[in-house]
Parts: sequence; structure tokens; C-alpha cells
Amino acid sequence: MHKKPLISSVLILISLMACQEPKLFMDYRNFDERWESTQKAVFELDSIAPQPINMMIYIRNNQRYPFSNLFLIARLKKGDSLLLCDTLEYAMANAQGNWLGKGFLEVKESKLWWKENYELPAAQNLKVELEHALRFSGNEQALDALEGIVGVGFAVEEINKDE
Repeated sequence: MHKKPLISSVLILISLMACQEPKLFMDYRNFDERWESTQKAVFELDSIAPQPINMMIYIRNNQRYPFSNLFLIARLKKGDSLLLCDTLEYAMANAQGNWLGKGFLEVKESKLWWKENYELPAAQNLKVELEHALRFSGNEQALDALEGIVGVGFAVEEINKDE
């Protein structure tokens, strides 16, 4: 009796997956309703051949996230050596206060660009570290935790050579 909604859902999921860039790496770190400032999200990048890639950050937030933007510090390391370090700011809501990103229920997922067409080096022990760096306006002290951030992901995507 309920085959039509199930078939429609499966077809939609397949079409969404077909439109995405091929991922060489994708992983998530999930948090229990809040991202503590002491918790770095660390992603080990093993066995990715040196090539031009796009590096993407995924943020999952719910309605408890109290800000319209997010500041992150993103690092690419080879062992203990720092290869890249960027402080990034991303919009999480529009001017009307509606969450950006995708999702049907309470959790929204935002796909955020870090590096585009970056030449990944040939190296062992490559890792990405992500940490939040949000502060209240006029305060130098970073927040101890970000309420409403339930997950952080990182992806390395192949560059579509057909475009």
C-alpha cells in the first residue's frame, strides 16, 4: 500500500547522490548537542593521491544554535608541521533568521568551502584539524561550547574535469 512514497524517496535519494561531486574522503565527528572548545575535530587523510582537490567542511546545527554565523580555525598538518591555517567565517542564517543549509527536520547541514582547486601534497600523516573560534562581540574570550552544533564533517572532493 505504501510503496509509492517509498519508491519516490529512494529515487530522490539516488538523484541527490548522483549530483554530488565524487568524494575521495568524507568523515564526521558528532557532538552531544554542543561542540566544546576543547574538542578539535581531527580527520586523518590517508591514501589520497596528490592531485588538485576541493576541501569542504560540513556543519550540522539545530535550532539551539544561537548565532547567525560561525568562525572556524582550519588547519592542514603533515605530522606536527603546519601546511595551512585559515580562520574562516561562514553565514549560518539569512537576514530573516532562517537557517541556511539543507535538511527537512530540526537539523540543518551546511556545506562550506575551505579550499578550491588545492594541490594536495604527496605526504604521509596528513590530517585536518577544525575548531570553533566564536566569541561574543567585544569579548576576547572564546566560548567554552557552541550549543546546537551537533556535528562537523570534512570532505575531500575530486575536481570535476568536465566543467
